Amino acid sequence: MKYYPIELHAHTCHSDGDFSIHQLIQAAKEEPYQVLTVTDHNTFAPYAQWRQEKLEQNQQDDFDGNLLVVPGIEWTTFYGHMLVIGANQVIDWRQAQKRSLDPQLRQIKAAQGIVGIAHPFSIGSPICTGCHWDFHIEDYGLVDFIEVWNRTTPDEKYRSQLAYEWWTSLLLQGERISCSGGRDWHRMEAPSENTAISYIGLETFTLTEVYQSLRQGNFYISLGPVMELSFQQAHQNYYMGDNLLPEKGILQIMVQDTPQPRLQAFGFDPKTIRMIQNEQVVAETKLTKGEPLRVPLELVPGYLRVEVLGTAKGQKNQRLILSNPFYIQES
Repeated sequence: MKYYPIELHAHTCHSDGDFSIHQLIQAAKEEPYQVLTVTDHNTFAPYAQWRQEKLEQNQQDDFDGNLLVVPGIEWTTFYGHMLVIGANQVIDWRQAQKRSLDPQLRQIKAAQGIVGIAHPFSIGSPICTGCHWDFHIEDYGLVDFIEVWNRTTPDEKYRSQLAYEWWTSLLLQGERISCSGGRDWHRMEAPSENTAISYIGLETFTLTEVYQSLRQGNFYISLGPVMELSFQQAHQNYYMGDNLLPEKGILQIMVQDTPQPRLQAFGFDPKTIRMIQNEQVVAETKLTKGEPLRVPLELVPGYLRVEVLGTAKGQKNQRLILSNPFYIQES
């Protein structure tokens, strides 16, 4: 299993971004990302343009050079924004009702779409009508992830904490739902503005595998540092989103420094790994960057997730990495 840097939320001039589709792709290569999801507001036009140009060159693959390009859209409504990734048809966002989004979510799922709630605690009306999440959802099993970290300086924003608390409250209610980080990339940010980055686990570097890992929750979000993470039970390795048994096992983790030059300037320094079961800290250990750690744990039904804490912009004990959960089934 290898983890690749992925951007899940990006815009072009087909909606309110400054980039052309080619400029966005070039900027992603320079970052460097290895997977880019194009999610303009209420339009697939930039991806369609890119795909048509490839077909005209007799190219039918999903790559632009070494960059894997993923089709998506950001539903932009009066009651919230929502990322829809990989759907094989367009579902009409204009039919969505505030009192229940479930009918449209079922249509998206029938079209093989992946659903992510974008920036749920952004300022809403009248400053940014629709940016705050106001839809009612009955079945959160229809939602794949919540964007916990959004746009620039997510580590400094109170709305990040609100989104984190909402996500963990849903986990405690028994929902299988992931967290994501979205750059919400419209243009190049100022050098003083950091953004989160997501890393997705792939066995094979393909679009199909990206969809599978997003549905499973085999990805994590970071302010910069990277990690390898698995859980060993009965001599088999499991990854985020997998089902585990309520018995003993070994958490395997290694954390390394930030590889992206743009983010290295912020000095995010990982110090501690925290293991959390059902929102209770069950173990905490100091880390040495680049050295593998094996931590024995006794699991109980529910879920297990990991946070890496360290120094961020001079502040100690800050969250630098959030893993998505492993799920522990009933015995």
